[in-house]
Amino acid sequence: MTLTTAFDRFQIGDHIVFDKTFDQSQFDAFSSLSGDRNPFHHDSAYAALQGSDPRTIVPLHMTLAPLSMIAGMVFPGEPSLYLGHEIRAAKPVHYGETLRYSARIESVNQSHHVLNLRVLALKGSAIVLDATMRVQARYADWEFNPLHPIRREEDATALITGGSGEIGQAIAVALARQGYRLLLQDRGPSARRDTLAALLEHEKASFEFVAADLASGTGRSALTHEIKAYRDLGLVVHAASAPVEASAETHVAIAFSALEAIAQAALPTMLARQSGAFVLLGTVAVETFPPGWEAYAGAKMMATQSLRSLDTANRPYGVTGHTLAPGYVATAFSEAYRGPEASALLPAEVASRLLTLLNDRKSLDRDMIIEPGRIERGRFGFVPAGSRVQSSASPAGGLQEGSATSLASAPNGGGSDTQLQRTVLAALKLPADYDLTGGGLGITPGWDSLRHIELLLTIENQYGVRFTSGEIDATHRLDQLTRLLQQKRQVQV
Repeated sequence: MTLTTAFDRFQIGDHIVFDKTFDQSQFDAFSSLSGDRNPFHHDSAYAALQGSDPRTIVPLHMTLAPLSMIAGMVFPGEPSLYLGHEIRAAKPVHYGETLRYSARIESVNQSHHVLNLRVLALKGSAIVLDATMRVQARYADWEFNPLHPIRREEDATALITGGSGEIGQAIAVALARQGYRLLLQDRGPSARRDTLAALLEHEKASFEFVAADLASGTGRSALTHEIKAYRDLGLVVHAASAPVEASAETHVAIAFSALEAIAQAALPTMLARQSGAFVLLGTVAVETFPPGWEAYAGAKMMATQSLRSLDTANRPYGVTGHTLAPGYVATAFSEAYRGPEASALLPAEVASRLLTLLNDRKSLDRDMIIEPGRIERGRFGFVPAGSRVQSSASPAGGLQEGSATSLASAPNGGGSDTQLQRTVLAALKLPADYDLTGGGLGITPGWDSLRHIELLLTIENQYGVRFTSGEIDATHRLDQLTRLLQQKRQVQV
């Protein structure tokens, strides 16, 4: 269907997703146009002599061909004027492999009708191509018939494990009110499921239940099968938990193994959206060591570390990992462990803080501890000796107002990273509160090739380090620059 559209209809977060497979026979046409006859691209015998993998490699510029389609047929389409791009080839592509391309609007310049796009090509959850491109619409209104359907970032489904539990119910209602469609995991029909269904029907929410026992491999497979059917999955909240007194094996299966399986199934979809978040419902017990909670807290900490790894690897591409760790919550789960005078959060308070975490999920303060009257942001990690007040009474008892915890004092929790960000913001003349997450050359406003060299010279002078020309050429993003600077300073020490 042809639509009359205007440039101002494009929004940050608009994206398309499509698949593309390159065939060896296409190389002849490419070679005829480009003049490239490198045997690495068409001679398997030659390729076999170069290393252990005998497969020929698709030329990079063949894998870039869809960028022309993105500009000319979708963003913006007919009035397209291609201004330029920057590319990073992360992994080789072989003939016959299906790539999933994702193109997302990163910024919109209304006055000049310019779109800045981020384009990823993926094999599963592996990034093989990372590009930024700039396109301009030559006029503001035109007849629009995009080759691929444009999706909105806010059109997302949220998976909640343990969805029928008391905290899961509160989270489900809160997310439904935010416009999420819901996929709710529980162990099967129950009175609690009926209660939640009635609440969501009252909210006129779109929801679906999936029965799966996360303690078993069969149950985890059933859930991941459902996950792979959702191409708009943008959020996972892992709230499922075994009772405190369950075995260590059961706790690890539900808290850790299930999260690992869910992440493996959901990551390709989130990376294709270039937007997504995983949130673990953790526990303050990982900091306070209450007797009898060792297996429960240990499995939760395993899951926390898994999410930290996921966050580190995928945050540059818009997918983040977080732990929301409450103290006691007024539910049947902790009733036997709470004294009559113990203060406790309401499930709705946990859900409210989850929304806070999601609304600010690009912050470097990725995790949150919540207790009655206290919120603490940061990142979980090891705690310096003597910095924690311990409690043997309850999961919440050891975290007093003003006490130091690993969340506030974890290594690399801000420090030099924050100082470097201030340097970059000043050099690029950006506001102090501008979010540099995932930023870099051709991505962050003002960070062009000339300013890139100026920026690295500024950092050299400020930090007393020296970059080689090769390092300057290979360092195009803030995360790369952060790692390189840390390496340089470690050598100095």
